[in-house]
Amino acid sequence: MSEKVVETTLENLKRRLDLESTSTTLTQIPSDFYEKLSGYGQKLMRASTSGASEATIHLLDLQKRMISSMVVELLTMRAGKAIDQNAMSQLLPEERYVCDAQLRFRRRFDSFVESIASGRPSFIEFAQRTESQRTVTLRFTKHVNELVGMDMHRYGPYEPDDVASIPASSANVLISSGDAIEIHTREET
Repeated sequence: MSEKVVETTLENLKRRLDLESTSTTLTQIPSDFYEKLSGYGQKLMRASTSGASEATIHLLDLQKRMISSMVVELLTMRAGKAIDQNAMSQLLPEERYVCDAQLRFRRRFDSFVESIASGRPSFIEFAQRTESQRTVTLRFTKHVNELVGMDMHRYGPYEPDDVASIPASSANVLISSGDAIEIHTREET
């Protein structure tokens, strides 16, 4: 009589990680792979808040950290391969979503370095202009008097819980002083 062996979520994740690390190309993973991992993570969270003992909570937390660590390693490997091999279409949709920002960063980084090496100051000027025009959305944590941005426009005054988009250079000062916190829009996350 054959005994069926059931692979745990952690074992499955570890197996996928091992396969990916030994392959030079992207391996196939099931379309619901991350969804199942997330569901398992949700079960761990529920178990840790349902009156579990301190030892159980510690073990559940250890599993959560193991999953996080292995997912970071797996996703980093897969993203690197996809970008290096121009194989973004072979990633799962959620992987492409995450890797898109990394791909944009790499392109922007390479363009910056190339423009310096090739003597193209227009790219540097474009980057400076773009950054000086960038705004950041903030939620204010305390009263802030009217301020004048680097663009010479007036902003404010603001009260606690007010939300506003202001130039990044001014926003960074307000964030570092604790007067406001940055809010990320859905497009940014």
